[in-house]
Amino acid sequence: MGESEQVSLQLQENTRVRLSLTVVSSALMIAACSPSNDPTPDPAPPQEVAASEGDEDAMAPATVEPDPAPQPSGDEQLEIPTVGYPEGWELQPYWSGEYPNAFAITQEGVNVRGHETITFEEYPPIYCGLPNKAVYSPWNATRRESDDLEFVAMVFPTTFTLNEDVSLQALVGDGEEQLELQTGDQLIYKSYIAEGYFIAEKDGIQYELNEGDLPQSTEFEQGPEDQQGVHVTCTDADQTRAWVLYEDAIGANGVELYDYTSFGVAEDLP
Repeated sequence: MGESEQVSLQLQENTRVRLSLTVVSSALMIAACSPSNDPTPDPAPPQEVAASEGDEDAMAPATVEPDPAPQPSGDEQLEIPTVGYPEGWELQPYWSGEYPNAFAITQEGVNVRGHETITFEEYPPIYCGLPNKAVYSPWNATRRESDDLEFVAMVFPTTFTLNEDVSLQALVGDGEEQLELQTGDQLIYKSYIAEGYFIAEKDGIQYELNEGDLPQSTEFEQGPEDQQGVHVTCTDADQTRAWVLYEDAIGANGVELYDYTSFGVAEDLP
């Protein structure tokens, strides 16, 4: 195997792992916020343990721990409401890009426009205060945890058409598959991932493909730009929750683009 092929395979594996971790992380976050319908079983009653005379430590009753709660699976559907989006828009549980967008709050008293629900076009806003020096990035784990941040995007899938036959290596679930496409085949371009990789759909099956592997004659339908949003906790006394669009955030006074210094790492400003 040549060096270029090894690099290509490594990029595919890295991308698949990043996407899988992101989707699973989002599913776990949403599942954790939803109350379960199953009652929690009462723990088993304590079981007394016989002890020899003089062995005071053994006199303490032993208890049987209840079984741990079942963990949600990674294929759970997101249940985040949206308002006003025309038919065709879909919710994506991550921000795309090798280095995802990020913004930083650079002064006190910053307020950005947000909404109670993810909305399309103009709806009554919430003006949300954000703390100075906070950095909003999918990679800022400390801020994500402290403020219970959720990063999603609204995407509009389009189609692309093959104008010549091609055989592509595609990632499908946990494996790989050689995808044979013919002239005239139409696939759905679901969403971009990173490093040229994107999610495509054909006959109800989703594949991870690389745009560079497609023939140059491939025709892509143009669609609207993705709308990236983050669910934040505002600084008011009630700790109001609001959805803030990335474009609205970077247009506010006291907000600047965040420059990454390391791959996969982001943190609040010093």
